[in-house]
Amino acid sequence: MSVLNEDLLVSLVDEFLEPLGCGADFSSDFGYDPEDDTIYFSIAISERADRLFKSYIEKTFHFNVPHIFMISLLHEVGHFYTLHTFSKMRIEAAHSAKDLIEEALKMDNDDEIYSLYFDLSIEKVATAWAVDYYRKNMKRCEDFYSKFEKTLKAEYERIGLTE
Repeated sequence: MSVLNEDLLVSLVDEFLEPLGCGADFSSDFGYDPEDDTIYFSIAISERADRLFKSYIEKTFHFNVPHIFMISLLHEVGHFYTLHTFSKMRIEAAHSAKDLIEEALKMDNDDEIYSLYFDLSIEKVATAWAVDYYRKNMKRCEDFYSKFEKTLKAEYERIGLTE
């Protein structure tokens, strides 16, 4: 059994992100590193987090999320575009709050805790950017996702992870 070709997936995401001015790397979770403007993406599925994020977007932004992968990726790009609008102190406070929320999530199964995370100013603004971009560039997003999904499925077949 071979290993998933992460470089192939990264190159696809890089190609999508190039016009946006940032690069990508594969990770165990989605994230953004402002030190090198890298968007980290994952193919891991977290049913609870994905369901709650999708629900939050639908309720808050009145947007039906076509693909949670795409909105998660664009959310991280949203940080690239919006993080500079916050003061260093506000960013540090948000990161401290995120740490507390993540600890609370480990101890409590209450879905409302996720809302605290999603409503943090730096998170909400990044999500708003992502929703706006997705709405305005639906065809580009859908075309990319289709290509990404097809490539990922081919990779799963290549390494023997098909049903």
